[in-house]
Amino acid sequence: MGIFNFWSVEQRDSADATVQNNNNEEELDVLLNGRVFDTRITREQAMSIPAVASAINIISGIIAGLPVKLMQRNAEELKEIANDARLTLLNLDTGGVIGAYEMKKSLITDYLLDGEGAIFVDKRGNNINTLQYLPYNNYVMLTNGRVINRAIMYQIEGRKYRYDEVMRVVRNSVNGYKGQGIIDENPVLLSTMYNALIYENGAMSKGGKKGFLKSENRLTQAMLDALKKAWNKLYSNNNSDVIVLNKGVSFEAADSTATENQLNENKQTNSEQIYKLFGLANDTFTNNDAFNVFVKTALVPIMNNLTECFNRFLLLEKEKGDFYFTFDMKDLIKSDMLSRYQSYQIALEKGWLTIDEIRAYEDLEPLGIEFVKLGLDSVLYYPKENKVYTPNTGIYADFDSMNEKGGVNSESRIEGQNGQN
Repeated sequence: MGIFNFWSVEQRDSADATVQNNNNEEELDVLLNGRVFDTRITREQAMSIPAVASAINIISGIIAGLPVKLMQRNAEELKEIANDARLTLLNLDTGGVIGAYEMKKSLITDYLLDGEGAIFVDKRGNNINTLQYLPYNNYVMLTNGRVINRAIMYQIEGRKYRYDEVMRVVRNSVNGYKGQGIIDENPVLLSTMYNALIYENGAMSKGGKKGFLKSENRLTQAMLDALKKAWNKLYSNNNSDVIVLNKGVSFEAADSTATENQLNENKQTNSEQIYKLFGLANDTFTNNDAFNVFVKTALVPIMNNLTECFNRFLLLEKEKGDFYFTFDMKDLIKSDMLSRYQSYQIALEKGWLTIDEIRAYEDLEPLGIEFVKLGLDSVLYYPKENKVYTPNTGIYADFDSMNEKGGVNSESRIEGQNGQN
């Protein structure tokens, strides 16, 4: 391996462990021996839980649909950079197989489930040609194993790539290369919900009467084996529908209604717990205050992590500090027309937005109205000309002169006002 001899492969927790509790014999082992199921499930099993799939699709879909902006900030002004090739890659066409929306949505899904997401940055000099999403476990991290001056490289399809060629975002990481997703943080809750779904599916598909096996005496291994064999015959696809129990072993029917009610209550409680993990509440999308809390506590931290990642990997060294990427969050309130228009009204009355700026937010053509109200129907301010106009008197005044002299230095009346020009 040459210079890579000191590199070691970063080991990840295996995601290939399966929970095979839909097997008849496995189920009987649980009943007879009290064995518990595995507490860590795979990401595919996690996404089969409705509450998990719903929460992840909501969060990833909302963030992926928000436009990414590039801003330039210096001592004098803050302005948005509209024409930049990197914005096209992040918002429209990645140059790869999937579009920008699906790329960001998949990245966030990996981030939430597995604690990390990755995108290959195809650079040619200072230019970025494509952004290509890397599915989780399709790349291998190579590390020098150090705590100080840690170095990381990547191996993808047999080739090695530098650290700056793979843009990775990690969740709850303490070392920069290994993150923690919800599967690692909440294994018991997710496993409980998944196993409940498997149990319910098995009971519905087999259609047998639910109950318990009771034994007065301790069963020998031979008796256990015979009982397993009879159990498998009872629930197999052949014509056997009777199980013969030895002396001392009895079957006690369970109250189906009580059992089903308990399962339903547990599923509802666990679903609510999962929604809380993602910052969702029952009234998130029906209550404005709850939705604002959801945006601040669930969406904004993820967006901050993503924009920090964009700034580190997509900006040139000379641009860092003056340029930065950010999400355009105004679309988050577009679904509520009343709240949106009330916000615009306040912004217009307070003078920090113009009518044309508001129309631009709504994707409407400008009207050429460029003044800003400094008072209610009393003073209008023209930022480009740095002048103010008082409708009641018809006077234009130089704003700089007013500040320097403490009054109006030069003024003019509009044509036709009191017969003067």
